[in-house]
Amino acid sequence: DYGNYEEGYDDGSGMIDPNTGMPIAAGADGNKDDIDVHVSEKLLEEKSEDGLKMWTCSDCGFCRRAKWDVRRHIEQRHLEVTIQCPLCHSIFTRRDKYRAHMKKHGDRLR
Repeated sequence: DYGNYEEGYDDGSGMIDPNTGMPIAAGADGNKDDIDVHVSEKLLEEKSEDGLKMWTCSDCGFCRRAKWDVRRHIEQRHLEVTIQCPLCHSIFTRRDKYRAHMKKHGDRLR
């Protein structure tokens, strides 16, 4: 449930607070600065047993060599990010999926 929106409701941001179901004041980029701050707080840099740099989620221990993989995991699993497409109202839990979706709308964005 993403809240009680009137049909066609669009505040321009596409962001929905999962706790209240109300729009979050944010840009169409998914409130990037705020999300990045929270992701960084949960991202730990460590060394593996063989000396390789590893990135770990401080909430659950999810660990990968690719920093972007752990950042994406944190955003989707622990921050409860929800972004709504202002054109078709699809809901996304990751900014990368939202951006890819918006490219499909193409000319409708102009």
